[in-house]
Amino acid sequence: MSYQIYFINQNKRITVDGGKLSAACELAGFPLNLVCGGNGTCGKCRVRIKGKADENFKEVLACQTEITEDMEICLKESDYRQETVVLTKAAPLNIELHPSVSKKYMNKDEIIEKMREKNTFFSQTEKVPLSVMQKFSMMNVSLDFTGCTFVYFNDEIIAVEEGDTTPYCYGVAADIGTTTAAVYIYNLNTGELIATKSALNKQTAYGADVITRNSCVRDNPEMLQRLRDCVIDTLNELLEEARSEFQDLKENIYHVVLCGNSTMQHLFYGMNPYFLGVNPFANIIKEEVVVTGRETGLCCNPNAVVEFLPLLGGFVGADTTSVLLTLTKKDKIYLMVDLGTNGELAVGTFPKFLAASTACGPALEGGNIACGMRGTNGAIEKVSFKNNQLTYKVIGEGTPQGLCGSAIIDAVAELRKAGLIDEAGNLLDPDECRRMNPYSPWIRYLHEAEEYNMAFYFTEGEHPVYISQKDIRQIQMAKSSICSGCLALLEEAGLTLESIDYLVLAGAFGNYIDIDNALSIGLLPPVSREKIISIGNGAGQGVQSFLLDQSYRVRAKNIANNCIHVSLAENKKFMESYIKNMNFSVEESL
Repeated sequence: MSYQIYFINQNKRITVDGGKLSAACELAGFPLNLVCGGNGTCGKCRVRIKGKADENFKEVLACQTEITEDMEICLKESDYRQETVVLTKAAPLNIELHPSVSKKYMNKDEIIEKMREKNTFFSQTEKVPLSVMQKFSMMNVSLDFTGCTFVYFNDEIIAVEEGDTTPYCYGVAADIGTTTAAVYIYNLNTGELIATKSALNKQTAYGADVITRNSCVRDNPEMLQRLRDCVIDTLNELLEEARSEFQDLKENIYHVVLCGNSTMQHLFYGMNPYFLGVNPFANIIKEEVVVTGRETGLCCNPNAVVEFLPLLGGFVGADTTSVLLTLTKKDKIYLMVDLGTNGELAVGTFPKFLAASTACGPALEGGNIACGMRGTNGAIEKVSFKNNQLTYKVIGEGTPQGLCGSAIIDAVAELRKAGLIDEAGNLLDPDECRRMNPYSPWIRYLHEAEEYNMAFYFTEGEHPVYISQKDIRQIQMAKSSICSGCLALLEEAGLTLESIDYLVLAGAFGNYIDIDNALSIGLLPPVSREKIISIGNGAGQGVQSFLLDQSYRVRAKNIANNCIHVSLAENKKFMESYIKNMNFSVEESL
């Protein structure tokens, strides 16, 4: 049976044969923010609907609502317009321009001379695709033929083009994150960065983290192709956007280098990530995967070389490989922490590292937090308690809509310093706060968000913004996971915190957080503050270097061959530390 769904604010009507309301929203072009993957636990897909028999609109979770009648839906733009601030900046590249792809032009006379001398054009030692030989054989007998351009990947010919096209040779470095994706487009002749584009990864419509997306495919195998289409569409939209500025772009992109975590690699290639989520928690393939543009459907030349950097094991993917490519001082010991939807950790000296991943969940990026949101307009990004006054900064300087990850860390740290959160992570209620200090300026901010869930309110009214006791528990688990993972890796490597030369923070979250607040709540292990450096989008920096300088190909293989993956789930030290580090120590509150 078919039903009519009318989107009032968008003045759009669609017909569906039942199913979930969230699926109808996606079909209409308004995908909702299914942080929990449609399990009905995050509450981020709450919308207002009215059926035929209803007098008034009612609020429902779209992912849990079955369509059994015609209905109207009141959908706000913020419900589906999931813009976000994407970190693309990193440290300046320190490379010599020596790309893997290059072009060489030969005029007609040079071609004839070579054939006369060798009695052939392509030598036996050259690896040339049959399609290139066929195209060349037809091209050079044309009456108006003046010469052609050969496209090389290292020393192998991968394409031939009529005329002199050497000025047009482009490459793309892409960082596919769980939440966002960024592409960097280069002129490979000059090394000039001609465009940087970024967007939300369309896969976020099916869950905020890799565990949720793995489960999505495991429960519904037909979702594999849909998730693959999402990431290809995300990248293609960015490339098409750049193409509008550079008309000769698509046909002249001959090299695409990608990095991302293990799940992103599997989904990009359409490989089922089933065994990443269940025993033996293994990848289909760890080595770099090299295919053609034609096989991927990317907006590039069909003969382009498309390659994903090697994975390091389990959930430690090519994004970690890419970050480690930037840590090349052989006399320094690094502890690398990539804070994102999934936390990747590594410790060692180039090229020998121990690496692990820890499922800190989406809480650090606003997921599973009642008023959490991504870093976009309306998100509170900074929180401070100064002189007994609450102050905060909002992205876009408009009305606060929620808290992004950096503000959540600030809030927990400030509440802890003010004594409103005890060592066990319990948030005081107004009576407890009054007993502690009858004149406390914070009493008026404390109210229940729901029964047995105390909260600290930053704003009140129809759409309040607050952090609750349940939210604090999510942060406790996330911060303990990161800190305990670092300590377990250090012990596995036979190192101490004192022996670390640099604690390197990579990723968007690591770039925006207040490091002192992160230290104060125990998100980071207690390393000397002067040893902690933030490198921004280290994965983006590494994958760009790989695109532009062939020496990074050797470095990547070196890292992959020397890196040892550590499974924290089987690590005794991690399990012991995880329980201990859930609490806030007495020292942290000082």
